[in-house]
Amino acid sequence: MVVPDELTALATRAAQRVGHWALDTAPDGLAPESDGGAPLKLGAGASVFRLDDDPCDLLDPDCVPDWPLEGDGHLRLDGVSGHAATDAPVVDTSGSFTVSARVRLTDDAPAAPMTAISQGGEHGDAFKVRFDPENSSWDLVLAHADEPGAPETVLRRIEWPDGDSGVGHRVTLTYDASANQVSLYVDGWKESDGGTAAFDAAWKSTGGLQLGRGRTADGWGEHLKGVVDSVYAYAGVLSETQIRQLP
Repeated sequence: MVVPDELTALATRAAQRVGHWALDTAPDGLAPESDGGAPLKLGAGASVFRLDDDPCDLLDPDCVPDWPLEGDGHLRLDGVSGHAATDAPVVDTSGSFTVSARVRLTDDAPAAPMTAISQGGEHGDAFKVRFDPENSSWDLVLAHADEPGAPETVLRRIEWPDGDSGVGHRVTLTYDASANQVSLYVDGWKESDGGTAAFDAAWKSTGGLQLGRGRTADGWGEHLKGVVDSVYAYAGVLSETQIRQLP
């Protein structure tokens, strides 16, 4: 038997980290998880950039060296097929969770939506965070079921595309199962109006965590042309202060 006080404690217990991928290296095409968990497998069109691997000659006036977004490297994705993924789900999307990544877009005028991070099933994504050029926005998209054409809940944050410069943006999503609410944060902040929405259609995804692609009506698509770094996943909901403290 669980008494009311215990229920409250369970609902508000601290979030537990279940994954962190620094994306500084990928030996044999595997980007390791910091605590020895499941690695991210790099697909075709994905590579890890490190500053010490850059062939750019700093004495060349045309040389514009890249810099890792965080740490010693970051994941480069070509926008065609590039992606990285775990074999199995990282977060239980039917319960409370937090997922976050730092992302920079290569283009200043992308031609089509591009998914930075997602996790879903056979037909749809339980969640995905993508850049939508039509609205110049970062969107959190949640399908209401793993079915073709399922209804979606969408949260939106207007931002200009990066044009392959700067430190990109840290995009973070939370799902609070006890409150049936989802939230989207960009650089640690959410919109006061529209940053949180009611969501009571959560379902347990069966697919792995994906970087750089999402499910579409035609299968995998919305490939990201840009870079991703410092990915975090938690069981439970980080506080706003904790979200702002992510690098």
